[in-house]
This record gives sequence, structure tokens and C-alpha cells, in this order.
Amino acid sequence: MKNKYLNFCHYASQACGAFAVGALILSILVIVELVFERYFFQRAITWQTELVTMLLVASTFIGSAYVLSEKAHVSMEWIYDFLSNRNIIKLKIFTSFISLGFFLILFYFGFLMVEEAFIKNYTTGTVWDPPLWIPYSSMLIGSLLMILQYIAEIIKLFDEGDLR
Repeated sequence: MKNKYLNFCHYASQACGAFAVGALILSILVIVELVFERYFFQRAITWQTELVTMLLVASTFIGSAYVLSEKAHVSMEWIYDFLSNRNIIKLKIFTSFISLGFFLILFYFGFLMVEEAFIKNYTTGTVWDPPLWIPYSSMLIGSLLMILQYIAEIIKLFDEGDLR
């Protein structure tokens, strides 16, 4: 059961990484089109800047699970020079639980934001006027994926350190 969960988290984080790359590439293409449109036709299309902003936010939130699975998040590894391997694992477990708590709180408030935006039909108020629950849901999805990935990382750390 544990291995199935870890495999699921691995494949989910890989999919998140692919989504983040796709969103970044799409953002670049939209920005290139925006520059082309402004330079050659002297007009701006209103949805471009808004879409790029939403894609970059989604890429950041949803892609964070992939970054965590690759152990590429920012950390202060110089502290590890002063600790034994067992204490390094204990410190990683401790910080993972703190981060897990943060993402649980973020998930809760993200859910409240998405729910309110969906029920009250909030929109951006621009000419394009997309519903706000769509970009808000990237925070909800990203925090859920980070929760799942942090649980997987904690499981791996307990297995690595055999601290039971």
C-alpha cells in the first residue's frame, strides 16, 4: 500500500512538472504573440496579460509538487554540516511536518476562496472577464498536491532513517 501511494505521488508530481513546463511555454507563446500584435498592428488584446498571469501562477502552485519531489526547494544545507545523518533526517522530518501544516492551512483557505468565488460568481472585472474560481483553484490544487507530496517525503524519510 505504501509503495502504491509513493508511486502515485511520483507520477502525480511528474505530471505537475509537465503541466508547469507546458504553462510556461504557453505563457511565452502568448507574450510573443502580444509583442507581435502590438508592434505590427498597433493594438493590444486584453486577455493576453491576464492569461499569462494566470498561467504563471498556476505553473508556480501546481509545479511546486514536482520541485519538492526532485528535492529542488530552497533549503539551508549548510546546517547539515554540523549534524549527524540521524539528526539531519530528524530535522528534515520536523521541517516537513511544519511545511505540511502550512499547506493544510493554505488548502483550507484556498478552498474557502474558490468556494466563495464560485458561489458568488466573482470575475476579474476586465473586458475578458473570466471567472476567478479558475485561477484561484490553482492554489487549491497546488496545496493539495504539496500535502500529498509532503506525506510521501515524510514516509521516505522515516524509511531512510528507520526512526520507528
